[in-house]
Amino acid sequence: MIQIFSNTLGDEELQVVKAAFDSKWVGKGKQCDEFEREFAQHLNVEQVLLFNCCTSAIYCALRALGIGPGDEVIVSTVNFVACASAVVDMGATPVFADVDPHTLNILPSEIERLTTDRTKAVFLLHYGGHPCPMDEIRAACREAVTIVEDSANAVSSTYKGQACGTLGDAGVFSFDAMKILVMVDGGALYLRDPEARERAGVYRYLGLAPKTTSGIDAMGEKQERWWEFELSTTSGRFVSNDVLAAIGREQLKKLPAFIDRRREIWEYYQQELVNVPGLVCPPEPLDNCTTSYYLYWIQVPGRRDELATHLAENGVYTTFRYYPLHLVEHYSAQCELPNSEHANEVTLNLPLHQNLTDADVMKVTDLVRSFLSR
Repeated sequence: MIQIFSNTLGDEELQVVKAAFDSKWVGKGKQCDEFEREFAQHLNVEQVLLFNCCTSAIYCALRALGIGPGDEVIVSTVNFVACASAVVDMGATPVFADVDPHTLNILPSEIERLTTDRTKAVFLLHYGGHPCPMDEIRAACREAVTIVEDSANAVSSTYKGQACGTLGDAGVFSFDAMKILVMVDGGALYLRDPEARERAGVYRYLGLAPKTTSGIDAMGEKQERWWEFELSTTSGRFVSNDVLAAIGREQLKKLPAFIDRRREIWEYYQQELVNVPGLVCPPEPLDNCTTSYYLYWIQVPGRRDELATHLAENGVYTTFRYYPLHLVEHYSAQCELPNSEHANEVTLNLPLHQNLTDADVMKVTDLVRSFLSR
């Protein structure tokens, strides 16, 4: 079966895992610190925080931004489930917004339509790695509405020269097993405001006061009772560890090559599928923008499900990311979002990852063309 996602973990990653084991320090330590430094450099920002997963980063971001009961957060409905669930768990209300029918990114006009005096933030997704129209989004938000970017798809995407995830007030990234940069599991958080960043650091590790050091460090500082500590608040434990961070550092070195291969596959799909009757190819990124090529999506009105079944029967797995959140019964959303609902009926993600061979990609395009020519 040709998979829709894949990772590229090899001997280099095994070697750094062994080095972490040999160090006898496998918790949060120097490797985590170095990954944060190197990833911040990749994004061209001062600092990022490493988490055990992107969902943890989302929860700590919303808490650090002060989102809570009585607030509304506009959420693009074609999005990962944790984005809306985190809003609910903060005691706030997710207000679902429609998306552009082709890019599947949030429409700035929806922000204007849905903003009320209770709107605290907008939570957008750079779908498939394609940057959202951030100038228009900033204009729609004005200065009163906080912008949170889900950049899980956009680890190397840029908008007019600036990294996605650093364009608003907060940005989250994912490094799980289905992403481009894979550290088995993990996530990162960028916060523009240093005070919010410090709060998120406290929430990341049990609510310990920012100046709290380890027992060994405290002993080195000549504290008589180095096991004592204070809390700033209560929180969970969402830190990563040096084993996974070491893997992430190796993956960061390989990231440019991953993106280059994914670009080749994207361009082949675009060339081979552009004139297929009954099929709509995805648009290219906006001008002066780059994409991470995380997803490749086609739209097949009336025959999407049949095509997905045909591909599966011939050894090609496909899916649709992401099921519109306003259709999830648990959220009890009382709205109709026609673009998203149409996308949910016609959109299909084809395999796109750096491990695909030329033969794999040719097989996918041949199967799509032959099916739609019937």
